[in-house]
Amino acid sequence: MKIKDNRARYFIYSVFFILFVYLGYKAPYCLDEWKWGLPQRMELMKRGFSGYNGRYLGNILALLITRSEMAKTLVISVCMVLVVWLMEVSVRRKFFSEEDKSDPILLLSIILLLLAVPASLYGQSYGWPAAFVNYEVPVPLFLVYFIWTEELYRKKAEKYSCFQTFAVIPLGICVQLFSENITIIVAAYALWMLVYTAVRYRKIYLIEVNYLCSAILGAVLMFSNSAYSSAAVHNGKTYKSIDMSAGILLQRFAARIWTNLVLNNWVLTVIFTVLLTVLILKKRKQSFAAAEMLVVFWGYSAYSILHKICPEWIFTGTQAVDRGIMALLSIVFFINVILCVWMFTEKEERLSICITYLGSLAFAAPLIAADPIGPRCFYISYVFEVLAAVKILQYLLKKREEIQVFYPALILAVTVCISALFYVRIFMIIGKYSDYRAELIEEAVEQNAKELTLPVMPFSDYTGYTEPIDEIWAEKFKEFYHIPENMTVRFE
Repeated sequence: MKIKDNRARYFIYSVFFILFVYLGYKAPYCLDEWKWGLPQRMELMKRGFSGYNGRYLGNILALLITRSEMAKTLVISVCMVLVVWLMEVSVRRKFFSEEDKSDPILLLSIILLLLAVPASLYGQSYGWPAAFVNYEVPVPLFLVYFIWTEELYRKKAEKYSCFQTFAVIPLGICVQLFSENITIIVAAYALWMLVYTAVRYRKIYLIEVNYLCSAILGAVLMFSNSAYSSAAVHNGKTYKSIDMSAGILLQRFAARIWTNLVLNNWVLTVIFTVLLTVLILKKRKQSFAAAEMLVVFWGYSAYSILHKICPEWIFTGTQAVDRGIMALLSIVFFINVILCVWMFTEKEERLSICITYLGSLAFAAPLIAADPIGPRCFYISYVFEVLAAVKILQYLLKKREEIQVFYPALILAVTVCISALFYVRIFMIIGKYSDYRAELIEEAVEQNAKELTLPVMPFSDYTGYTEPIDEIWAEKFKEFYHIPENMTVRFE
């Protein structure tokens, strides 16, 4: 299926935008939004969020979305369209306005995989507005620089416009003011690109110098907040804590990093397995390395599916050993993906794909020192894993004239539509419950009721915390929804 103009692409983007307008509008305000709805948060902003955290832009957006349903909807929908567009630009290596004879299979693949996030990640990203602004909004900001410089991984020295050279300065500062793990790795990546081009091309680009300086400036601005020194000494005044003891790091490495980075992403794991199997078989060479990779890919895919179906199944019954085995299996799978790409793709593409896939691990690495962390922290890692998978697909489809893609594209389109309908129906029900709650609250307040019973929100895996988790959050819930303090609120 060939598209001689961009009308099909525009249509797909329009549908995707409308989908996330609906999902963003129906996403209920959750635990963090109750906090940001408090008047005290405005005072906190006036003090520059001193002693709270250095997520200055994320905090401002969190304040904005709790005060405007339209702002919440637009932030989520526009950001998601930007993420998809930039990912497609990276894969196609053509800008949105350029005409080319291509099929929509890559775009549909990106959309499908972004919709196929695990429920836990969905609930802490698309379904949790305050988490969205901290962990999803910086993704397109970084992708811009990543796209502008990734051609340097191929045998090509880029020429950058004056606009690109200086546009990275505000981009480099802004991307640093959302979440700590992204801040650390963006600065590290900026340094890596400068060193890489200096070694490979014997040249340093002004765009790299500008981005490195702005990334460092943004990082200094974030971490100069006193909240991080408090977290490091565990004085209990901050939500976050930092612990660098060997035992704690090892426990988090096994229990959190690899579970959220690889094991929970069973759909993506199966996609990688299929793509890499095709990549190996196309070489038509039998070798021990190829056989070992196929065993690892299909064996781990089967295990990840079984883990999803039956998560209570264990290896030994000893928690530490079981976590260690799961982490080891995930590491073996991850390493084999890198080796397979390196061995079975052309020199021009292998470095770009490997760097993209390794980027997912890099963005997750700083999380090993922080507590608490959740699936939301791994969203950018998931995006880079998806990007790597679609780059492999693009590599396999390079010789488009020899491949009939109409039926694969049709199957993808149908699958995307079914996935979209699945989420629409879920959030249609969630929206009804949210509206019903609002009616009950309004009625109870008007009647000066002493007790209020609210229904528990359904599909809790696809949203943040929609019921208070303790007395402190119960007070914030009441203040956010203007419920009198003396009114007893129950959920059932």
